[in-house]
Amino acid sequence: MKNQKFPAADSKVWKEEAEKSLKGKPLEKLLTNTYEGIALKPLYTKEDTKNLDHINEFPGFTSYKRGINPTGYSVKSWEVSQELNVSSFEEANRIIKHEIERGLTMLNLVLDNLESPINTLDDVRVLLDGIELEKLPLFVDAGILSFPFLSLIATYSNETQVPLKDLSGTIGMDPIGTLVKDGKLTIPLEKLYDLMSSTVKWSKVHTPQLRTVLVNGNPYHNGGANAVQELAYTIATAVEYIQEGLDRGLSINDIANSMTFSYSVGSNMFMEISKLRAARMLWTRIIEVYGGDKVAGQMHIHARTSAYTKTVYDPYVNMLRSTTEAFAAVIGGVNSLHVSTFDEPTKKADNFSRRIARNTQLILQEEAHLNKVVDPAGGSWYVESLTNDLAENTWALFQQVEEQGGILNALQSGFIQDSIEKVAGKRVENVKLRKEKIVGTNFYANLSEKELKSIDLEGPKSKIIPKTELDGVAKDYIDRVKDEEVLLSTTMDLVTQGVALKELVGQFESTNNIQVKPIHSHRLAESFEELRNAARRHKEATGSFPKIGLLNLGTLAMHKPRADFITGFFEAGGFEVHKNEGFTSVEAAVKGYESMDLSTVVICGTDELYKEFAEPLSNQIKSIHPNAKIYVAGMQDKETETSFLHAGISGFIHMKSNCYEVLKKLQLEMGVAVDE
Repeated sequence: MKNQKFPAADSKVWKEEAEKSLKGKPLEKLLTNTYEGIALKPLYTKEDTKNLDHINEFPGFTSYKRGINPTGYSVKSWEVSQELNVSSFEEANRIIKHEIERGLTMLNLVLDNLESPINTLDDVRVLLDGIELEKLPLFVDAGILSFPFLSLIATYSNETQVPLKDLSGTIGMDPIGTLVKDGKLTIPLEKLYDLMSSTVKWSKVHTPQLRTVLVNGNPYHNGGANAVQELAYTIATAVEYIQEGLDRGLSINDIANSMTFSYSVGSNMFMEISKLRAARMLWTRIIEVYGGDKVAGQMHIHARTSAYTKTVYDPYVNMLRSTTEAFAAVIGGVNSLHVSTFDEPTKKADNFSRRIARNTQLILQEEAHLNKVVDPAGGSWYVESLTNDLAENTWALFQQVEEQGGILNALQSGFIQDSIEKVAGKRVENVKLRKEKIVGTNFYANLSEKELKSIDLEGPKSKIIPKTELDGVAKDYIDRVKDEEVLLSTTMDLVTQGVALKELVGQFESTNNIQVKPIHSHRLAESFEELRNAARRHKEATGSFPKIGLLNLGTLAMHKPRADFITGFFEAGGFEVHKNEGFTSVEAAVKGYESMDLSTVVICGTDELYKEFAEPLSNQIKSIHPNAKIYVAGMQDKETETSFLHAGISGFIHMKSNCYEVLKKLQLEMGVAVDE
């Protein structure tokens, strides 16, 4: 046995065997075309990477494709950074303390998403009471402006004697991201760039560990963009911010080191791993072109698991999706990560859903040991090749944007919105055709699932604390903020007096600002959720889901494959499917139909049985119930289809049917749904 070895095999031998299995079809049949325009091969070998420039890189060097840290996560792990969305600051403070004790390492706030906006210094005092800011990095998506919230944090830090230099993380503004999401800005873009540059200059001196510019890819991702689009448009946004910063006296190193990139990570695991690696390659190239140093070329990435992929129905499957997405984010080398809660599409997170999301990250650290190996994807022929393909395709699209004059012009012309709409439309169409499977939604639907209930194991929620505004205090505010020192110091003085941020920000607002067509966020499952919602409302009104019946022909082996297919097909739309063990004669099938007392049935069996049963069965049913809808499971040849249609068959349901359109049409005919 010691002398025995497995026989050697090479790609030539594999190709020969694969072609035999394909029985004459070309090997190209095994290629998979992605939404990014990349043809994935079924097998990658060393030959696919031999001409790649960065294949022999080490982590922490050159393009930073393999991560910005030579030791990966082995010395310092990624930050566990869970978003907060709460109804009061007392509740938030309680939750933050609770989660810090259980593994949270970064405070994550999306200011625009908070039920009760942070508006005054009193809010921050309640929010951060008893929390050691010098030990807890921040990730704050500040939306259109970062300096107002930064002023609150800086004022609170001085008040609690926390040195400003010890504050770390990101309090980032992203005006282009806001424009993409909302379609408009409330403050002139030039003024926003002035304020961005002033904030960067002030932060460099006072809070050197705090980044104040955010480049957010989430609006593109949630609009249905592919990985190439998400990368190209965020890189183009970053270049816009660089140029505007340079025009206002910043150095390339100053502006680059102030930036954090935020990406959503979807469920196509290898594509998402490669996306994050390609992002670092591209950023390094950009910084090299501008003459920045090595540190400036180290892209800082925050990631969140995708909201786009999550579902309302069968919501616990979202835990599995988030686990896969979190795994991809970590393997891709993020600096911080938010794992979305499984109930994100339906309600505010509770203690249970937050705990599961947080523990997903902790399991990846403590049990899967992803922080013990430096860049585990490095050297994979597939991942390295895919990373390079993504980087090349992204660079080509980025150059198209630059040829149009940059990200702003490309948004104003509609180029970006149109390109994303095409990809998003194709994705939705593939879901409707069930080419793209969403477990629990368009496949394997569970009609018996119960509605999610909120579970709070930490006690009752407190009341929302009222806001205080001091009218008139900030009337001459703009006149006093001519440079960055005065901007932040004046703001800090005013918030100490109790002035609300909304009043201060309002001083910069004006009308007739730039507007573009917004990129609307949606989720991939929404079309089928619309059908399920209609079916649920029907059940609430009538006591039962809409029903269809199966007329199974022959033995179990003869009808089961198509009966199972039809069952899954209709359950995806919230239909209750009535089954039977099979009929061996037309008369028995007609009696079975009458006993079901349903207006819509599907005949399931083999093509041979259809030739014997379909036409006489349809004729007899139609003679009894002229308005009956009778479908046949499976695709038929044109001649058979024509003959069956003449016999009263309503249509054919098969693998190529548009599931959504078929079910929507039936719901309308049954009065389950209303035509909008």
